[in-house]
Amino acid sequence: MDNNRIRRPIRSSDFVVILTETMFNLSQVASGFFESLYELSIYHSNHKTETNQAWEKMAQDLETLEEDR
Repeated sequence: MDNNRIRRPIRSSDFVVILTETMFNLSQVASGFFESLYELSIYHSNHKTETNQAWEKMAQDLETLEEDR
């Protein structure tokens, strides 16, 4: 850096930039959180559906076994 230059002073616009960047980063965190929550809810829904289908199949198999006797 050139020793003959003086750095510019801190201005109020610098704080606006920092605040804006902070808000943007927080919105990214919130977005990531809600995307993960959404994916988890889809996983849970699929799990429940698969579990119910397995129970239904097992019940049908039991009925078939009873009829075969």
